Formats: sequence, structure tokens, C-alpha cells
Amino acid sequence: MPRIQDTLIDVLQIVRHNLDTAIDQLAPAPGDFVVISNIAFAENPTLKTPGVQDKVVITLVKTEEESALKNQPAYHRNPVSNSLEYRNPPIFLNLYLLMTANYGDYLIALTQLSRVIGYFQHKRVFTDTDAEVQLPPGSPVVHFDFNVTLVSPSFEQTNHMWSILGGKHLPSVLYKMQVVQMEYVPDTAQAAPIIETIQMQEKLY
Repeated sequence: MPRIQDTLIDVLQIVRHNLDTAIDQLAPAPGDFVVISNIAFAENPTLKTPGVQDKVVITLVKTEEESALKNQPAYHRNPVSNSLEYRNPPIFLNLYLLMTANYGDYLIALTQLSRVIGYFQHKRVFTDTDAEVQLPPGSPVVHFDFNVTLVSPSFEQTNHMWSILGGKHLPSVLYKMQVVQMEYVPDTAQAAPIIETIQMQEKLY
């Protein structure tokens, strides 16, 4: 059946697992330090999300297309049959991830936030050859290569972001994950039309 190659949750799980492992090495303790959840629901009495208290919460706050990689060819050659096939090119995304230290103790929150910042200062590039992968069986992720950079929003932008999230400002840091590839993979590839004629237009000035 058709599938989506490299889903958002897959790549976020890669980051979550590696960050959680790094924090556990600094201060070993049972359970997970890092979870993927919507921090906007942490204090909402009707939408309160369990399992986010005393955790570092990863929340996707913005998704944008990488314009530099937008113009990709729609034709590629099948390495088995050597025939041309038509498939819309994959989309390349930048993901903005808000890392929130959701702890009741403010000093612990700052300590955990420092560990998050220190880890991404140490490791900015994630590839399938040097990053730990812990994904469920059958995950479509095989190869990946993305980097994580720190984003420093202004006071106004920070206030606007937390206003949208509908909660009180918590110790947090914003990162931009570049570049995540997503692609719809159909059951059967569509054959590319054969090029029969070539038209050339020349203008002499």
C-alpha cells in the first residue's frame, strides 16, 4: 500500500531518543527525561496531557518548506529496470522545535534546559551513520541527514509564541531542524512519457 517516507514523528523520535540518552548519561534516573507532546495542553484543565510534568517537552511550533531545494526533477531512472519513472519530487522541510523544561522546581528546570543547550552545542548534525535510532518495526526511515541550529526569537516573538500556546512562559529554547525530507511513495510507479521531439527556439539580437 502507499506510504509516507520519513514521517514527522519518526524524525522527532530520533531527536528525542538521542537527547534523552545524553541527559540520562549526565544524571542517570529511571524513566524518560524527554517526551514529544504539545506543551500548550500542559496546564489546560480540559486538555491536560498526562506524562509531561517534570519532563523536557518537544513541541513542533512551526513547519516551513526549504525553498533552496524546491526545484527538483520529477523524473528519475529505476536502477532495476533502467526505465524512466515519473514521481513528484520529495518535499524538504524545516521544523521549528520548542524544547520546554516543564518542571515545578525552577532550578531543576534551568538545569535541564542547560543540558539540552549543551547537548545540541555538542551535536548539531544527525545522520543514520552516527545517531542512535530507536524506531518501531516497519518504520520507513532508512537514511536521514539533518542538522539542528539554535533560534533566538525577540522578546516580542517569544511573547507572541507563548500567547498562541495559551500558557505561561516556561524555561525553553527554540531550535530549527534542517532539512527533513518527506515523500509519498505510491504502490506502482508512473512511467515517464517518452521524449519524441525536441523544440528549440533561438533569438538573435
